Amino acid sequence: MCFRKNSKYLKEGRLEDVLALLQVLALDKNSHRSESGLKAELSDKPKSSKSWLSLAEEHQEFFRVVVSKKFPVSLVLRHVSDPDKDKRPPLSAEQAQSLLNTAIELHDRQLKRSQRWTVLIPIWVAVMGAFVTLTKVWNSNVL
Repeated sequence: MCFRKNSKYLKEGRLEDVLALLQVLALDKNSHRSESGLKAELSDKPKSSKSWLSLAEEHQEFFRVVVSKKFPVSLVLRHVSDPDKDKRPPLSAEQAQSLLNTAIELHDRQLKRSQRWTVLIPIWVAVMGAFVTLTKVWNSNVL
């Protein structure tokens, strides 16, 4: 159960959806967006979630969601920058690239973690084979 919770980047199309949402929220003049605004900007709903809002809620490492607000979705980084202003400036290209790289790195780590167990299959097959062989040898010597 814990593994499934930590493998949200492994959903089909998830990385692409997160990267798209990051770009819009990092570089657009509006720092907070609505579901309808995101659908219009991104031309559709996400491939890996039922809505952009639910996608953002699943990735609190990047996104801030306040459902009760008119424009509920924002980037955490952008929301906390200059909190005295209603309009927060878009992130620099370097800041946006850093967020994109972080999402890719998180995806790659989860992918490697999910594939780690596959290395153990040949070892378990060898151990089971050795156990069966030793059991047969032991049974033939006992009889």
